[in-house]
Amino acid sequence: MTALSFYVPVAFAADAKDFMVGAPPAVETRVDKSNWAYGPHNRWGLQHVREITSTQGISKGDGEIRALPEKLQDIASISLETLDGKPGTISDWLDSSYTDGFLILHKGNIITETYMNSMTDDSYHNFFSMSKSFTGSLAGLLIESGDLDTTAKVAQYVPEMVGGAYAEATVRQLMDMTVGIAYSEDYDDPEADVFAYAASSNANPNPKGLTLYGVLPTFKKAGQHGEKFHYVTANTDALGWVLQRASGRDLAELLTTEIWSKIGAEQDAYVISDLDGTPWLGGGLNATLRDAGRFGLMMLHDGKNGNDQVIPSTFVDDVQASAIETGYPGVSYRSQWWVDVKNENYSAVGVAGQRILIAPEQDLVVVKFSSWPALSGYHAEGRAYDARALQAIIDHVETL
Repeated sequence: MTALSFYVPVAFAADAKDFMVGAPPAVETRVDKSNWAYGPHNRWGLQHVREITSTQGISKGDGEIRALPEKLQDIASISLETLDGKPGTISDWLDSSYTDGFLILHKGNIITETYMNSMTDDSYHNFFSMSKSFTGSLAGLLIESGDLDTTAKVAQYVPEMVGGAYAEATVRQLMDMTVGIAYSEDYDDPEADVFAYAASSNANPNPKGLTLYGVLPTFKKAGQHGEKFHYVTANTDALGWVLQRASGRDLAELLTTEIWSKIGAEQDAYVISDLDGTPWLGGGLNATLRDAGRFGLMMLHDGKNGNDQVIPSTFVDDVQASAIETGYPGVSYRSQWWVDVKNENYSAVGVAGQRILIAPEQDLVVVKFSSWPALSGYHAEGRAYDARALQAIIDHVETL
């Protein structure tokens, strides 16, 4: 997240069904690596990533599927002022914010579940940077097991980093995005480092044959490590490399075995992988709406799924208690999770409108999949609108 300008659409985006039409598809409807992440083509692209680039499977395993009972509530008609200041509802917000899927779990029950833009309950959707929170949570597991030392320098685990920005940074600085690095994450600048870096993940066109672990050592240091918060997607993949070396295990296997197969998921997940087969856990995870909700429920319950401790409770507590300042009003950060300073809620957040909100005091999980027309936003006042909507939902469930 960075200081961004915002795209203000002049017309509502096309539906996913309007893309990849014809045999072969007409050029104007074709979705590929060059456009799948950007509006309007992302209306289809975010739900069909494995048809666009290489991926690795994340198995749900053979464990019991976590039941999600329904106790439906009329959430759609909750009052909410619209973007133009007129009386409106949550339903208006879902329309205006390019929603693909929306799920609210209260006390473990589904109280609302909405699919839009041709999405269904078995459709997959890209998480973008919500993926980072899974990587951070894997780090929490390895810290608990004693395999990962947060005070250690990155080069201790990955000697290939010597000479680059990451060598002398600590694992904790990777986790908290306080690495001093020359890198731009500006989603409105096509020349920003984040887009060149996406090529190395194999999510974008990659004519030079770049790979994640080929590019990471090339970044240069800028400033002092630990000095300030600087949101950088590459940090998460540097952390992923550290996790693989610390555990001696493949990152996709680690995610499968230690998290996805233990949350009661109904479907497998999958992750974008680079030309070496390295999972892009800075932004490449994909899963269904309900399974994103199941991950949220596990975190809500102090890292437990039923009686099984999936993520250490000490890690979950630390995310909420030890978050650092980011420079953004009311928002802090810890271990690849965003924390609401005022409400003590915390979230996995991805560009183009992805969120898993966890509100422990209200026993609440909210999941939203979206396909904004620009990665940075859908309206100049869009983030404020989103915040009002989420607060209106929290206020409502407190009355239940």
